[in-house]
Amino acid sequence: MDISPLGLARNTLPHIPLILKTAFLALFGWSPNSPVQDAITEIITVAARPHLSTPTTLLKSQQQSRVDHGIWGRMWISKYTILSPEKEPNSHTGICGVYEALTKAIEALGDGSESYTPLVVANVETEWTGYRQGVSHIARSPDISEREKYERMMEEVELDSPVILYFHGGAFCLMDPATHRWTTSSLAQHTRGRCLSVRYRLAPQHPFPSALLDALIAYLALISPPPGSFHEPTSPSKIIIAGDSSGAGLAASLLQLLLTLPRIGISRICFHDRDVDITTPSAGLALTSPWFDISRALPSVTRNTRYDIIAPPSEDSTIPHPNFPADSIWPASPPRVETYCEASMVDHPLVSPLATHKYLWDGAPPVYLSVGWEGMQDEAEVFARRVYAAGGTVGFDGYEGMPHCFSMIPWNRAGRSAFSNWATFCRQAVRGGVARVDYGTWTNKHGAVRAVGLMELGMCIQGEVRVRDEDLDDVMVDQAIATQKAWRVRLEESLRIKWKASRMPAKEVRARNTVRWAATAAMMRPRRRQNLA
Repeated sequence: MDISPLGLARNTLPHIPLILKTAFLALFGWSPNSPVQDAITEIITVAARPHLSTPTTLLKSQQQSRVDHGIWGRMWISKYTILSPEKEPNSHTGICGVYEALTKAIEALGDGSESYTPLVVANVETEWTGYRQGVSHIARSPDISEREKYERMMEEVELDSPVILYFHGGAFCLMDPATHRWTTSSLAQHTRGRCLSVRYRLAPQHPFPSALLDALIAYLALISPPPGSFHEPTSPSKIIIAGDSSGAGLAASLLQLLLTLPRIGISRICFHDRDVDITTPSAGLALTSPWFDISRALPSVTRNTRYDIIAPPSEDSTIPHPNFPADSIWPASPPRVETYCEASMVDHPLVSPLATHKYLWDGAPPVYLSVGWEGMQDEAEVFARRVYAAGGTVGFDGYEGMPHCFSMIPWNRAGRSAFSNWATFCRQAVRGGVARVDYGTWTNKHGAVRAVGLMELGMCIQGEVRVRDEDLDDVMVDQAIATQKAWRVRLEESLRIKWKASRMPAKEVRARNTVRWAATAAMMRPRRRQNLA
């Protein structure tokens, strides 16, 4: 993804004829997607797809996607760094620190065959975000301290409003809180609350579990602020864990982590020399266009290509995914198939929440998720069904024909509706006002709503409508993920064998030189003794 001016021009120019053709057909309702997509959505989808699917080096994409263009308009942004805990508690105390707690959860949810990068605890950068009233859309942020900005923000936040812990999308390797300020400030406006947007560490430089560790630290900092924090302690009953795309997947992983820890006997975590109780669940989980399956194993990945801005992954199982051109950060060393994790972790519940058995969602707070006819549709439906089957409260909000992350750019009726429902859920969840129902909804481009049973999600027949060719029951889903994991493990092993072989010559040369030098030295010693004699 090259979003530099030159890159945008280079990727757009070859597609101008297609964009113009699509615009003409869509405006008259003659395009193939016209029955389910409005004209603006069609044009945006066709125009955006080349930029998101055109490979460029990962480091360049990462740097471009994290540019901060400044703080403008109706938002308060207060930058806040959560200092990492200085030390882990003594294991004999019976209280875990963040490092030990996460390690034990990973082990408890795995099967013992997984491997992952050792944890490194670090500072976590965040942004407090609120809505700023009474200024123009081009107003600059005032030149005051970050603490003063936070205090000014709090003057406009309603009492008992939600605190939204937000994780941005970007495939775990792109984007930043700065790119999502419009989203977080709009959520703050609609909920009359505030967001804590987390600048978690990105892959491939920081693969799993770095991002999840940062997420856990951010959550603990909300309920037990470290010294020097701007905010007061926040009750978990006021916290909404939220995100979009990969950030939504990270949010779900954090929730599963918080559910797992008490289950394995960890009810308190030592955080900055305080024992923090983690047995009280958050108020809710609020997600849009969630990416729950790292392996992208389910059929909608290819079935919904015509509606989505994201191209499906390559079917070539001999190359890493995605296949970025080589640079200083990718391929990794040693090589991996996935940027985010080791291949053996693809089906781990804290990496791919879709791989979580439904009984592990027992005790989850209310969940809201919106999704379109995008590559992630199937995994969103299956996830919602599993949480509901575990006894959870689920608000499923589907929109026919909509592409990935449509709710974050509400250019049409569907986007505005999804965003409004997203914010409404956040408000209701902290007030305990989310009722458990047995159905979700699909809404078409005209606003007509079709109810669907939550236990029918992911199935061929929903009501009286046939929506897919095969049932995505739990057995089929687990097998699909296992198949995707298997070839990744084989490929990663092959890549590492080649990688090790490529490094052998240099080692062998050094070894031969060492032997030669030792032999020469041994030969010289007797001669020196003779000369001295």
